[in-house]
Amino acid sequence: MDHKKLKNQKKRKSFLLVFFLLLPLLSSCWDSNEPERIIYVQGLGVDYKNGAYTVYLQLINPSLIAKSETASKNQQAKVVVGNASGRTLNEAIFNLYRSSQRRIFWGHLSFFVLTEEALQEGALQATLDLLDRYRETRYLTWVYATKEPLKELLSAIPPLEMSTYFSRLSDPEAAYEQSSFIDPVNMREILIALNEPPHEAIIPYVRLAKHTWKTNKKTDQIVQFSGAAFVTKNNLKNTLSYKKIKGLKWLNEDLKREEISIKEESASVSLLIDKLKVKKKVVVTGRDVRFQISVEVDAILWGLMHPKKLKDVQNAAEETMRNEIKQTFLEGIKTNTDVYRLSEEVYRNHLKTWQAVEKNGKVPLTEESLQSISVKIKLIHGGEQRKRPTLHSQQSR
Repeated sequence: MDHKKLKNQKKRKSFLLVFFLLLPLLSSCWDSNEPERIIYVQGLGVDYKNGAYTVYLQLINPSLIAKSETASKNQQAKVVVGNASGRTLNEAIFNLYRSSQRRIFWGHLSFFVLTEEALQEGALQATLDLLDRYRETRYLTWVYATKEPLKELLSAIPPLEMSTYFSRLSDPEAAYEQSSFIDPVNMREILIALNEPPHEAIIPYVRLAKHTWKTNKKTDQIVQFSGAAFVTKNNLKNTLSYKKIKGLKWLNEDLKREEISIKEESASVSLLIDKLKVKKKVVVTGRDVRFQISVEVDAILWGLMHPKKLKDVQNAAEETMRNEIKQTFLEGIKTNTDVYRLSEEVYRNHLKTWQAVEKNGKVPLTEESLQSISVKIKLIHGGEQRKRPTLHSQQSR
């Protein structure tokens, strides 16, 4: 065998030896945690009573998200909620760690919800600070307020035995596309709202609807958006029910789809709102600051029980919307709450005026501060056949 062939054989043997030595390292990650060996947190609840924080962790069951043909879903727990208390949030969480069977992973945290008692004790700031500092959590975590017992709230599951991953708390945008009653708020938006005038934020208020949905076996408890909580970083200012904050959605330019009803003695009309344009104008006279709100809306004639002129429908809808916007503003005035963030308009567009009149980071508001409300509805009836009821009497022909 010549010298050249011998040299090539040695090179091949050396290459194969190195390849087989490196093969085990390429085939596995020795320091990784397999998914089934980790506990995933989906929801966090924070309560405060008797000088102590109580945290609740809602765990997600990944096997219920990706359906398995071999696993029996009926034999698996739909939801698991753990809780522990401590003098601080960190202490409460570490007390809960002591009973955890595996490492808890926070990277899938979808939401956190705080009770009224916790908000009044400054738990919002403590929770934001905790999650903001931890490397696994994200700024897109949804934020809620409630007065319900957190163990019950976090134990509620969607109907049809769906995973809590698809609940109203974890995925609020799915239902928001169909009915934009109140804009879901994430942690990033809360931080922005609290750091800029009027240093207040609006958080969706949730409750348990116990008699709305029923299966063939029992009546289920379902999470429902029922109003809004108005908060500062240190406390809870007010909570308002849906009926008192109807005007809030009409100043939300992110509105996707909502309904407005007009009730009269001779007619019942429903309009579907899917587009709106909002303008807030600041009127400054010396140190007197007032506001003009204008709303332009595209609406579809959605329901018409009795024949009625489209112009009359439009006028009635505009009046209804104006009244709802004003009522919501006045509800905020009762607790010194800037529900429409009018102070921010002054801060951004009239800085010197804001510096002259602001108190505690916001412009003082009175009932007279809202100078005018202009509403213009462009009615789209959807065709000639939509101008009258689907079923109408002989007299109306």
